[in-house]
This record gives sequence, C-alpha cells and structure tokens, in this order.
Amino acid sequence: MYLAQREAWGRYGTTVVASTILRATTNVSTGKTVLASYIIEQVCNVAEFDVGWFYCRFGNNDKSTLLAILKGVIAQLVRANGQLYPHVLQAKNTTGDLKLSSHKVGKDLLAECLQVLEKTCIIIDGLDECDKDVRGEIISLFARLVKERNDAVPGSLRMLFVSTDEADIRKQLSKAVCLTLKSTDNFSEMQDYARTWAKRIQDLHTLTDQKTEEIFHEVMRRADGKPSALVHISLKQPKLTSLGMYFYCYAIFSTLGVQLTLEDVYRELQPDCLPRGFGDV
Repeated sequence: MYLAQREAWGRYGTTVVASTILRATTNVSTGKTVLASYIIEQVCNVAEFDVGWFYCRFGNNDKSTLLAILKGVIAQLVRANGQLYPHVLQAKNTTGDLKLSSHKVGKDLLAECLQVLEKTCIIIDGLDECDKDVRGEIISLFARLVKERNDAVPGSLRMLFVSTDEADIRKQLSKAVCLTLKSTDNFSEMQDYARTWAKRIQDLHTLTDQKTEEIFHEVMRRADGKPSALVHISLKQPKLTSLGMYFYCYAIFSTLGVQLTLEDVYRELQPDCLPRGFGDV
C-alpha cells in the first residue's frame, strides 16, 4: 500500500471508527479512491465491525444511484455476516422483488440488517460523482439511519463519506467531522511511483539519467495539470484536471513501457498523444 495512505489511516483511523458521521474530502487528483480503499481494508480488520461499502462512478447508473448504493452496501454486509441471509431471503419471498429493484424494499431491508448487526461501519466513496439531487437523497437516508441506530444503541453505526469538497455536500454534512486530504499529503509517494516507472523505461532503452529525468518530470507535470518541459503545449489547451494522478501516471508509463524504440517513446510524449481525460485513456 502507498505510504501516504498508511499515514492517512494513521491520522484518520481512530476517527473513522469513533465518529458517528465522518466526511473525508480531497481534490480531484489526490487519490481519494486509493485512500478510501485502504480505509475499507483497515476497517475490515477491526473485528467488532461489520463493514459495507460502495464506490460511486459518474455517468454509470449501476454506480451512481441510491438504489445501486443500497444493493451494494447490503451485499457487502451479507458477505461480512451470514446472520443476514435469512432476512434477505425473507424480503425476497415477501415482496417478490428478487433483484431488489425497489427503493422502499432496499431502504427497509438495509434498516433491518442494521438492527441485526451489533456494530456497523458504512463507507461510500465518490459521493460527488452522483447527481446533486441523488446525493442529497443519499445523505438524508444514511444520516437518518445513523441517527435511528445510535439513538437505539449508541455506537452501533458509523458512516464515512469520501468525496471532493462540494458546497451541497458540505452543507448537508455540516455537523459531521470533516477531514481533508491535500495533494501534498501523497505527492512524494507519487514521485516514488513515477521514478520506479521511469527507471524501467531507462533500462529498456538505455537512456541517460538526464533523459530519464526529463521523462519523469514531464509525466509528473502532466499528472499535476502543468505540462511544460519536454513538450510544448499551448496555454489555450485544457489542463489535465479530471484524471487522477495515480491513474494518469500508470496509463502513461505503461504505454511508454511497451514502445519498441526510443523514437516511439518520444512520439508518445507529444501533445497530440498525451491524454487529457479518462476518455482519451
């Protein structure tokens, strides 16, 4: 795991399992999903908690709706605790909703599951990737569930939302504990990752240290949305702001790593070849 994520967990871990509702915010390119994945992994190692989680994805109806989140979280909780199987089967038999296509059934079933479990932690990554009206409904539902469960049994339900810092999310979760991951928190880790890849390119094409550094710095600048050195890009061209730094570095270096000649490497680093978003990659 990345050092930055280990350090972030060291700072946030106790808060995640102790706070009723926690909001973790990041910039677009700071590896929020990597952080969320590491937190999920670590919370799953806390024996007293059953953990449910979900990764939202913009533009994907299977990954950005309330029903999708309900289905995903319930599925994770059922896998974590076999006590829930009879309740899920009973809901299917009673409602006839074999694929859980109803919001009401999903809400009722999740509430029932939470009543069965002694301690639960739910983590939703990428809340900002849902439409504004949808994420408002998501926050309202889970905030209500958290309140109801903890009013009945204090400490029984914990909730973590990971997202960019959007005004509507900030307003709805104004009473939640807020933690912020800055780009500087994992930039040194990004450099180590990029240097490892650059060394592979160097060994493959017998590059000088200077040429290797040029490639390293250019990819890092592009990942940070600031191209300048090895290629000359017009200031009118859009900066790379919608593509995560980790994914961008992986995409570029893996492409460079399969080039047969040094000329091919430099061609891939030209402005018309460098991707500017997920669609290009």
